[in-house]
Amino acid sequence: MWLPHNEPNLVKTGKLKASEICSLGYIRILNDDNESILFIDGEMVVAGWYIDTDSLKEFYEVKAAEAITIKPESKIEIHELNSNLFNDLIELNEECKLSLPVKISYILDKNVLDNEVSREELLAKYRIRDLSENDVDNLIDDYKSMGRIK
Repeated sequence: MWLPHNEPNLVKTGKLKASEICSLGYIRILNDDNESILFIDGEMVVAGWYIDTDSLKEFYEVKAAEAITIKPESKIEIHELNSNLFNDLIELNEECKLSLPVKISYILDKNVLDNEVSREELLAKYRIRDLSENDVDNLIDDYKSMGRIK
């Protein structure tokens, strides 16, 4: 993988918003066990690369885009490039080029592992409702009637 040795324009952890993505450049996603790079042109991913750091297996193109995962602890670097450097990188990394570009939103929405779920979402998902004061009193009374509380 050929990449320039420049500092990222933005470094963050976890979720990536579409507004934070540069119009021309690449996104580098670092996890404990893998590293991924997506080359971005406008709102489209034009090339992708993925390596599993445990097995050192590399994936290119569509397989790379499918293997990418963004976890809450993922380190994400966004690198903005000028058009000449971007075109040179795509040429140097020809094996990563997708036959058909894919929208960045499709890849990010599909591959984000979001472990943060609000309490309200969980309660709604499993159709659990909060206990009212009356419900709590009834439970205590039932428990007392069974002779377990005096």
